[in-house]
Amino acid sequence: MSVAAAGLAMSPVFANPLKVPLRSENGSGESGYALLYPHGARTLVVVHLHGTPKGIAQPDHIHPGTCPNVNPRPAYMLKPVTHGKSVTMVHARLKALLAKPMAINVHESESDMQKYVACGDIRAH
Repeated sequence: MSVAAAGLAMSPVFANPLKVPLRSENGSGESGYALLYPHGARTLVVVHLHGTPKGIAQPDHIHPGTCPNVNPRPAYMLKPVTHGKSVTMVHARLKALLAKPMAINVHESESDMQKYVACGDIRAH
């Protein structure tokens, strides 16, 4: 995580994140979690994955639907997971992300977008 992103995550404005477990899919062995920090009309999404391949950027998105049957068309683009992390400010309120079924989905690579390696449903706990 960049120093600026780490500073954002520690800011009092970003208190009480929603934790989304990311479970391994398709035998990838990749799992972890995402933290969603509300910030007014935006949401900071910080993805942490274990077991990721070295040197490969893995696209990740917020998709309509639930795991493992997400809509293949993303609702929100996230920065690719590299070295197990991704930090993105999404232009949507956390409340809007919770209003209908949505999931965070990680793809194997830019060249294999059809293979999902991790997924987690965005739900209030």
